[in-house]
Amino acid sequence: MKERFRWLRAGFVNTLTFLGDIVILNLLFLVCSIPIVTIGAAATACYAGVSRTLQKRETGFVYKAFFADFRAAFRQSTAAWLLELVVFAILAGDIWFAIAYSEPDNKFFLIFALIVGVGVLMASLWFYPLVARFQNTLGTQLKNAFLLAFAQFPRTLLALVMWVVTFALPLLVYEVFVYLGWLWLLGGFALPMYWTVKLFRKILHLEKAKEDAPAIED
Repeated sequence: MKERFRWLRAGFVNTLTFLGDIVILNLLFLVCSIPIVTIGAAATACYAGVSRTLQKRETGFVYKAFFADFRAAFRQSTAAWLLELVVFAILAGDIWFAIAYSEPDNKFFLIFALIVGVGVLMASLWFYPLVARFQNTLGTQLKNAFLLAFAQFPRTLLALVMWVVTFALPLLVYEVFVYLGWLWLLGGFALPMYWTVKLFRKILHLEKAKEDAPAIED
């Protein structure tokens, strides 16, 4: 009976710790994303935080580790995020032009812009977890993100659907926004990041193993 009680208490404490970490990481992400240009670094730091939560690694105060990751990833993640914003701005212009001037030739630009946009979104799902886990040049990180996005297409698609549902549901269904909108403040970003890392965890571990493997000399 005592053993069962200890097991239940440990499970309860672990659940509370997990929820607390998610809420703190989510709030830190929101606060650090206010300048807009820092969203990339905030996302990387949040991905690093949820990865530690998933691995149950003790790192002391969550916010200290978050800001350490934020500083470490700032230059690379910010550069990638600004590049992403430029790409989406161009694509948004193409989509607007194709819809505003509804001509047969414009359908090609509309479809092309949508395909490129989805491709960039898929790559971004991998990019920030990669930066949170690996130290590489920006070009290498971007290349690996695009390669993994399509090489692991089922996982990528599942993660993309999860993110789309997370944001589309409250925006499209008024009742969901009114009654559950507050959940965005508590875990609307950190929780999907947690599940994204959990979904990509096996692949990221394999990539880490490749990186750590000793070189074979001829």
